[in-house]
Amino acid sequence: MFKITVAVPCYNSERYISRCIDSLVNQSMPADEYEIICVDDRSTDRTVDILHEYESRYTQLKVIKRKTNSGGPGKPRNQAIEAAKGKYIFFVDSDDFLGPEALERMYRFAEEHDSDVVLGKMKGVNGRPVPQAIFKQTNPDVGLIDSALVYALGPTKMFRVSMLRENDIDFPSNIQATEDQVFVMSAYLHAHKISVLADYDCYYAVLREGEHMTFAYVSPEDYYGAMKVIIDMIKSSTLSESQKEKLTAKFLNRHFEFSRTTDFTEVLETESEQIEWMNELHLFVEKNISPAIDLLVKNHFRLKLFFIRNNDLTGFKQFEREEADIHDFTSVDQGNIYGDFPSLSGYDVPREALKMNHKNKLIHFIEVIEFKDRRLMVKGSVHHSALQRQAARQKVTGVWVNRQNKAEKTFIPDVSEGGRFEFSFYFDDIAETESDFGVWDFFIDSEIDGYTKRGRIGRNREPYHYASHARYIGNNGFCAYYARPYFTKDYDNLSLDIQKQTSLKIEFSKEDANGLLTITVPGQQLFFPEQSILLLRVNEREMFIPIKRVIAKSDNTEIQIARHLIGNKFGPVGVVQGQVEMFINSYHTLLEPKKDDLSTFLCSARIEKKRLFFHMKKKVDYRIKANHSTFYLTRR
Repeated sequence: MFKITVAVPCYNSERYISRCIDSLVNQSMPADEYEIICVDDRSTDRTVDILHEYESRYTQLKVIKRKTNSGGPGKPRNQAIEAAKGKYIFFVDSDDFLGPEALERMYRFAEEHDSDVVLGKMKGVNGRPVPQAIFKQTNPDVGLIDSALVYALGPTKMFRVSMLRENDIDFPSNIQATEDQVFVMSAYLHAHKISVLADYDCYYAVLREGEHMTFAYVSPEDYYGAMKVIIDMIKSSTLSESQKEKLTAKFLNRHFEFSRTTDFTEVLETESEQIEWMNELHLFVEKNISPAIDLLVKNHFRLKLFFIRNNDLTGFKQFEREEADIHDFTSVDQGNIYGDFPSLSGYDVPREALKMNHKNKLIHFIEVIEFKDRRLMVKGSVHHSALQRQAARQKVTGVWVNRQNKAEKTFIPDVSEGGRFEFSFYFDDIAETESDFGVWDFFIDSEIDGYTKRGRIGRNREPYHYASHARYIGNNGFCAYYARPYFTKDYDNLSLDIQKQTSLKIEFSKEDANGLLTITVPGQQLFFPEQSILLLRVNEREMFIPIKRVIAKSDNTEIQIARHLIGNKFGPVGVVQGQVEMFINSYHTLLEPKKDDLSTFLCSARIEKKRLFFHMKKKVDYRIKANHSTFYLTRR
């Protein structure tokens, strides 16, 4: 037995099949531990020839050629289930591909947690939409009722083969549409444990260039017949009655959001087609969905059910138009948004059903993110999609939330008018103590007439003009720290990483024509307070030299000081020889050489010419000690 069977249904895939198969044969899992079954559905291009070429080179790959075209991937997948010799079967579409460690990681995860179904994190390519909510975090035991599993009903997952065979779970051949949803829902309902692996991009779903995500035409009778099969499966499952109702409501939410029902009044061009579709939708709901379920779905779908149960196509279409311009029909009452829709005037609609909080989205944009002295400047705008008429009364606050302990720090904007905001975040106000070290995520709280919505901010913005490693170096009185703004990997939102700062690796350059000595921090873009100082400590004496200029580049930071100030400071010291330590702004931030074998002179060009005398053990005035290296400092 193999660990995994990878099943690939193929039909006229010559342009994409090589990328798919290459990703399968080059997995980190040893080749003798998994098999690849490609089932060709009577392709008319070179797909089979390409598959046979791979079959001749890779012993783990097997090609099955169907005798007749089935018209869809369901029957080829069923053949793969019958032929599978793996403990698990992973369905992969022929134009998609896997991450190189997908099989190894998913198998190990399934074995560790005794999983019947494993969802590996999906990533869309070329704009292909994929489920996202379910992949927010890795979870070895995901509940079907309290998760976003019903929004991930595609078959490109890994299933325990014995579970499929023992429960006769296959892709139904008598259903013309959504047979994959029927298959996956059946697997979900029979699985003892469903797991989500979200910390690795396992599956890359590809939207073919020049194509769009569209639905092939299916008659409303066939379509809602398939939906009835799913509802019947839920009703006959071992779930409790309460769980059945909640799952049915969740499935209906998905159905209204992501299915042929979603926009059938726009897709179907003729009135007669729309009437036919509405009739079947009406019959499906009336015969299969208990009115008690209406109370559990999202409110705007609950409102649609008033029209559907009454087979009111005219009112349904009017409500859809009103919903598209929802901001024209909303107001705030006691901290909630309510809709007043004329299309519902003839129905007895409970007040709570008109609550539209869930329809409101924060539309935000960041125009400027800028380091300025001791602050991070953030300028932009934020608006409520469902409360545009009330925008003038909007109040905005900025909130930094500690990712680990969930502590919050709230800031009032310098400017807030009509949705526009300008914040000056003093780094010291966020990094007040060592307990504040860690990652802080940025949110906007926007309030209108007592209704408040919080939004994660950052992904919609002008280009960020700093290097990804750019950071501010500060001192909060307890210790030195750095604060690095960055944008998160998956959602591209603004966060701030605050950590303890110790030493900085530096290099020196010679004094320039303007008498400026440059201290370079290579490979880092650093920002300091405008009135920064260089601290020199020699024996029992302390010396403070103002920094003239800091030039923060993407690949290095130059700190410039006036050379003559060093001479002025050291001239009257009267110490013949001593060790010198160098810091910036506080004794918590030591400056030390980048290379252990580095030696240089803080001196004028005239003294530099006398380097030879140092090698001849000529007496040195001062040495700057930094770990294994020594900087030499001489007076003019």
